[in-house]
Amino acid sequence: MKQKIAIVTGSTGFIGSNLVQRLLSLGIKTAGLPRDLLLNPIELKEYIKSIKPDYIFHLAAYGNHSTQTDFNETIATNIIKTAMLFSAIENIKLEAFINFGSSSEYGKKDMPMSENTFLEPDTYYGATKAASTLLGRAFAVQHAKSVVTVRPFSVYGEGEADFRFIPTVIKSLVTNTTMPLDGRPMHDWIYVQDFIDGVMKVVKNADKLTGQVVNIGTGVQYSNDEVVNELEQISGKQLLFDAFGYFRKYDNTFWVADNNKLLSLGWKPKHTLKEGLSLTYEYYQHRFKEKNS
Repeated sequence: MKQKIAIVTGSTGFIGSNLVQRLLSLGIKTAGLPRDLLLNPIELKEYIKSIKPDYIFHLAAYGNHSTQTDFNETIATNIIKTAMLFSAIENIKLEAFINFGSSSEYGKKDMPMSENTFLEPDTYYGATKAASTLLGRAFAVQHAKSVVTVRPFSVYGEGEADFRFIPTVIKSLVTNTTMPLDGRPMHDWIYVQDFIDGVMKVVKNADKLTGQVVNIGTGVQYSNDEVVNELEQISGKQLLFDAFGYFRKYDNTFWVADNNKLLSLGWKPKHTLKEGLSLTYEYYQHRFKEKNS
């Protein structure tokens, strides 16, 4: 039996690297995709033909970190390069193309966000990811391809960038240093392995989900303060913080997935917030202790 092969763009990122590990554990061979090929349509097509992938997972993106503020690069990466990738697979048979969108596509809402919720993105990142989702839907319809967009909510866990919220809290607890904190923002936090479980459920059902979107979140939201309280209990320490008392432009007091579509696929999270945070704390505790030893 031929070994399955997957191309993973953005394979060195937080979610991408965890996804690669899961695919390898399932016996699926993985290959990355050099970013420069996404602007070279001829070489891109040849590269994909040479790999002969069964799956493509498109995670490469720009603008989801606060430091990524280049407008032109946001447009180029999230729209133009994604369009190039769709064009390159027009005549390639795939079992599934999983496009990674973002819950930022929804914009600010005051109720759980379902896949049918009207999109009102208020950031360039959210707007360009919404455009890539619509491109994926159109491509799926026009070419009868199993293209499905997954919308991650707030994924956390081992390997997340050190400057993100949860690693920053853990670092402050481990090193007894002070961090700025606004406890009000809400997130639908999902542990990375539960998130990957959701992605694999989508892959398994890709033929039934062609052109559709699937939210991947727990359906429960927690405030920053609640996450801090959990980590304080896990660590046995109290966080030192400065309350700066204002929201960043992308912060919200309501942010939660309607995940009924995902639940209907047979998915359910294996980790509570405390369990996921405990595993994450253990990982970063060793990391930050080693850095400060």
